[in-house]
Amino acid sequence: MNNPSRSLLFTRPQGQGEDLVQALDAAGWHCVRQPLLKIMPFTPQQGSAFQAIKSNIMNLDRYDVVISVSGNASAQAVEWIDQYWPQMPQGIHWLAVGPSSAAAFKALGIEVATPPGNHSEGLLALPALQQMAHKKVLILRGQGGRELLANTLRERGAEVDYCELYQRQAIPFAAGQLATLLRERQIHYALITSGEMAEQLAQQLPSAAQRLDLQLIVPSKRIQDMATTLGFSRVAVCGHIQAATLLACLNALPA
Repeated sequence: MNNPSRSLLFTRPQGQGEDLVQALDAAGWHCVRQPLLKIMPFTPQQGSAFQAIKSNIMNLDRYDVVISVSGNASAQAVEWIDQYWPQMPQGIHWLAVGPSSAAAFKALGIEVATPPGNHSEGLLALPALQQMAHKKVLILRGQGGRELLANTLRERGAEVDYCELYQRQAIPFAAGQLATLLRERQIHYALITSGEMAEQLAQQLPSAAQRLDLQLIVPSKRIQDMATTLGFSRVAVCGHIQAATLLACLNALPA
């Protein structure tokens, strides 16, 4: 029988993080899968948004630096690049916000550098992004999000474009549905990997007591601060959301 004190709400979008789930299960943590967001790639029917992606990808060789800020953006970009670039353009410096964002590019043989921290601040500290005068940068991301990376690179002299490859949609819940799941499955931990996930979780847990009872694990201080503002008082920063670091973070928490 699963130990209820070691049950974790796994909120990553459908089909993501299976390696994490397997590692956690093997270590005695029971993952209850309940995505909070859906990842919706743009389709030809969406007109201008779809055409903007196509234009960015077809003009990839014009950029000096390409940066992916999410694993979803990387996965979508790889599909587009594979379609339009049978031979990879040369001379591009590829960066990603973390290992999970870099992983998809291995399929194309692209070497991607990542910062020590899994956030935009870490990217901005990399030597490769310091002297940016007259450099052209393409940022791969979902629709919307933080502007810190682009704004700072522009301040450093770069010309920055976005390639927005997907939309995020909140998964609808019936009133009390998520709270009931936590109570019935005796879940006291939740993995939250974005500010939008934290907002969706808070919206579905209107009771202060429900939020106080849940221990969140997040990848960065920024998301920790957001979660705290939303009423979650027990929020641990894990850093890179990989099996070894996540298990170390979970096992270090008080039972």
